[in-house]
Amino acid sequence: MTNLSLFGALNSGHSYKVRMFLLLCDIQHQYHSVDLSKPRHERPDAFRTVAQFGEVPVLSDSGEVIVQSNAILLHLARKHKKLWTEDASGQNRITGWLFWEANRIGRSYPNLRYCRAFDKTADLGLVAWFEKTARSDLDRLNQELADKPFLLQVPTIVDLSCSAYMLYGDDFGFGLSAWPNVVAWLDRIRALPGWQPPLSAMR
Repeated sequence: MTNLSLFGALNSGHSYKVRMFLLLCDIQHQYHSVDLSKPRHERPDAFRTVAQFGEVPVLSDSGEVIVQSNAILLHLARKHKKLWTEDASGQNRITGWLFWEANRIGRSYPNLRYCRAFDKTADLGLVAWFEKTARSDLDRLNQELADKPFLLQVPTIVDLSCSAYMLYGDDFGFGLSAWPNVVAWLDRIRALPGWQPPLSAMR
């Protein structure tokens, strides 16, 4: 019986980045899908007990509870020494990219996706702002990936964090063809052993 449990949700790329790590690294775990369409008080007790902020993902590791996707990725990568680096400079670069993701592509692209795919009543000015910032963030990624296969040359948790929502491959009127280096990078992530598409992995 594994002591590692992950609570996530089908359309949560933040949950998917953690599940992707566990699958790619072949780490035994239990996955529990939470239906976020239900009011918070109707969600499973096991989830509500450990969800500090009432959000997914939540990881329980031998009784220790970790929340927030990038914090979970850092915990797992450090513990299992996978998709990680032992070099202090490399660790600083990983941390920097994770903070960038949380402040940039992890905010702009998911919110644009949500507004276009799931919330047709969203304020058009807000949607336009999300699109503008998402395009800027994709420009940044495309530039970074111009001369290397992954953001730190080799696959790390940074790639999982920054790519998760794009790997859903949704068509919401915002194709990625204008960023060919990003498209090639996503294909390389999909080719990693153990990778599963999100709508399969997150059910």
